[in-house]
Amino acid sequence: MLRCALARQLSTARGLLQSSVKEGTALNINVFKTGKSPVALKDEEYPAWLWRVLDKEAQEAELKTADPFKYMRKQAKKVHKQKLKHNNFLAALKK
Repeated sequence: MLRCALARQLSTARGLLQSSVKEGTALNINVFKTGKSPVALKDEEYPAWLWRVLDKEAQEAELKTADPFKYMRKQAKKVHKQKLKHNNFLAALKK
């Protein structure tokens, strides 16, 4: 729904993310047979966290300040995953 990926690559201003759908447009994401399709709202009506969801740097910085132990555990998992990939690559070269 957001033009976030394209906007982030082309824009230098991070705080100016906008919705890709105009206000009042039906979103066609209805999951119930009898329900109505939700309608897009104004950008100001959405919660502030929604605009930061796709920003990995902001998410990591927020996690680092909120829960340092969880942040360290996440970083350790990332390093472990990289080591596994590297070891698997080296093992494949030996064959």
